[in-house]
Amino acid sequence: MIARAPLRPVDKLLVGAFVFFAVTSFVMEPYVVFAVDLAAARDPFGRAWHLYAGRWDPLFLAPPLFLRVMCAIDAVVFGPMYLALIVGFLRRREWVRTLALVYASAIVYSTIVYFAVELLAPPPGTDLLMVVLINVPYTIMPLLLAWRVRRAPVFPV
Repeated sequence: MIARAPLRPVDKLLVGAFVFFAVTSFVMEPYVVFAVDLAAARDPFGRAWHLYAGRWDPLFLAPPLFLRVMCAIDAVVFGPMYLALIVGFLRRREWVRTLALVYASAIVYSTIVYFAVELLAPPPGTDLLMVVLINVPYTIMPLLLAWRVRRAPVFPV
């Protein structure tokens, strides 16, 4: 059996981020997709959403259709992509490069749309600094990922 070098620090950071992002995709996004009344939610995830929306991002208190669609895409498309990216990095699979570039392009587009709405027409009560601070990792990590896989092979022997 060939011994593998440990993951690079940047790879560990990306895998950790994708674990977190997968949880948010699968656990948090359905609240928006199904327009759950966050004020009435009693579970910890619903309460966390209500805290975020009530304090900083009221767009999520009554999410418009475009936001519900974006969150559905996050749950159904990006969620599984996070899992595949995690597996690809942990197993050092070269196919991760193609998936990473597709994912990074799509998610950066998605976050640009979200930030444009928030910055150009923020609902009253929006704390733009907190919205950006909380959501910018969803743009920075994909850009870091694209930089990381920019050259083939991704995992040289």
